[in-house]
Amino acid sequence: MVAGVRKRLCVLTAILVIAVLSLTACTKEDDSAGGGDTTQGVTDTEIRIGTLLPLSGNPAAAWGISLSRGMQAYFDYINAQGGIYGRKLKLFVGDNQYSGPVASEAIRKLVEQDGIFALQGSLGTEAHSAVYKYLEERGIPDMYILTGNSKWTVPVARTRFCGLVDYVTEGRVFARYIFQNYDGQKLGILAQNDDYGKEGEQGVKEGLKELGADIDVTVEYYDASQSDVTAQVQRLKGAGVGIIAFWGGPVQAANMIKSARETVSWDVPMMVNGTNALEIVGTLAGYDNIEGTISAVTGHQAWETNVQGIAERKQIAATYAPDLTWENTALVGYVISESTVGLIKQAGPNLTRDTFLDAAEAVCKYKTDISLVPSSSSPEDHRLVEGDILVRATVDRSSNPPTFRWQPFGDVVDFESTQDCVVPTPPPGGEDQPGPPLQGE
Repeated sequence: MVAGVRKRLCVLTAILVIAVLSLTACTKEDDSAGGGDTTQGVTDTEIRIGTLLPLSGNPAAAWGISLSRGMQAYFDYINAQGGIYGRKLKLFVGDNQYSGPVASEAIRKLVEQDGIFALQGSLGTEAHSAVYKYLEERGIPDMYILTGNSKWTVPVARTRFCGLVDYVTEGRVFARYIFQNYDGQKLGILAQNDDYGKEGEQGVKEGLKELGADIDVTVEYYDASQSDVTAQVQRLKGAGVGIIAFWGGPVQAANMIKSARETVSWDVPMMVNGTNALEIVGTLAGYDNIEGTISAVTGHQAWETNVQGIAERKQIAATYAPDLTWENTALVGYVISESTVGLIKQAGPNLTRDTFLDAAEAVCKYKTDISLVPSSSSPEDHRLVEGDILVRATVDRSSNPPTFRWQPFGDVVDFESTQDCVVPTPPPGGEDQPGPPLQGE
């Protein structure tokens, strides 16, 4: 996904709060929303799913709005077929404004007022850092986190899963390319000044050390609220770097590329992290400026309509969200909802957070018709995707207007930690439900 954005999206979680007996919150779910034997967010006719995205107040809203609409389009498609085991999916969207304090308020509304069963696709390192322990303590499944920080899955928490390749692993993937093509030169890193950017930096440095590379590294940071990184680009040029690797947001990635090409007239090679393998980055940077830039993905992209699975998803999105621009960010949102539905199907008709989390911990080398990298998980491994394939920004000028694409090249670079697994048995009646095919079907 991304599919620009790097696929990859995180799986499911369980909770059961025991109350009265214990002085500390347990990781099991109370499975009740105010009493009885019901699971919060699940009725005979409805499943409540939340998401926490930047929709305003920050340049990252360029991601959040498209993600939320892609998520909703897929749920509408499933609901039009009667839902899963007779339950329709209702999406509740919280605006985190890419801010920890705002996210803290938004998540309380989703959990305590909207009564969600699970959270999916939370975006923003700072924002999710402010809410992940709250979700864990309340046993809320925290699925497909759209930030690649290692702390979401190290150590493993029963309720928390990540769908992106972690930034350290992504940095190691980038290091291989840099070593193969730029050994002996200086690497410049431009990174967001938080765990997001610094883990990408860490991964590149670790990867270069593992490879025995002869590459000096210089680093510049920017704050997440800052959209103009021209000064950082100028300092990197002054330092004499031969290639730049970037970890940050789409607005800043585009500004970096545009500033280098237009403001300081610098034709330096660049790599941008996988969550920036997006059409919007090409549009903001300018096609002439971004051409040749390297990024990474884990699945087929929105433009690959020659792939049947992409063409089918584009048509479904056009039916249920006709004014949605079909690009990689929308596709990622769509695929996150599709993945959640797959776990709900695998959990069976008796949906609880435990059955849902059991399904999330039993993914075994699963690939959909648009996957390039298989997904696996276990009770010890809650990071579903641990590999990438590199892509290059290309511009086809034979069309008018020109066509911009992130074109895959090379082989998948895979660091998958779950090698031995068993494909789970589909639940009775699961094959009759709409949504993605179950494992073993």
